[in-house]
Amino acid sequence: MDTTSTSAALRRRTALAGLAVGTFALVLERSAFARGPSVRPEGSLEARRSSLSPKHLSLVVAQTGESFSDVFADGDRYDDRGLARLNKLLRDYRTGEVKSIDPALFDVLARVQSKVGQPLRVLSGYRSWETNRQLHMAGFDVAEHSLHIAAKAVDFMVPGISAEKLGDICRGCGASGGLGIYQSGFVHVDTGTMRNWTGA
Repeated sequence: MDTTSTSAALRRRTALAGLAVGTFALVLERSAFARGPSVRPEGSLEARRSSLSPKHLSLVVAQTGESFSDVFADGDRYDDRGLARLNKLLRDYRTGEVKSIDPALFDVLARVQSKVGQPLRVLSGYRSWETNRQLHMAGFDVAEHSLHIAAKAVDFMVPGISAEKLGDICRGCGASGGLGIYQSGFVHVDTGTMRNWTGA
């Protein structure tokens, strides 16, 4: 191979190498945009620390005077004994029937309780079909197919805090399901689909 041929070959190789590097860089750039920024979002460390912290909840049931003030989860790991105590606390006090409450409800209540700085006063937790039917027939403002029956709802109040303010706190604490605000001073929170309403 002569000098001219060698120089031409080297130029072709250099051009091909440059093209390959440029193509690779373009692929990486597009991939980076597809994934989004690699920098962790602000507050993520705090959120992770929060998710790893023990979850504490303080409740008092208005009708029975029974209470719970203890840890019910360690980070994302629920404590079976803590949940069992909470399920019993929020039983249908009229019939004594106990049903497992949706743990996501306790997560919301714990965040609300940490904001208000005092125990939440529970008016209604789990409600059996029979109890719900009797209340509905007696003219009480209860839904015929209430999520209380599915153990996914709690009605509660906090002395000294209006229902409207408490409702705002609930939404701010991640209550993403149903939220009812009642003029008599309590709120209904459930883990169903997002709904908003007011009641007497």
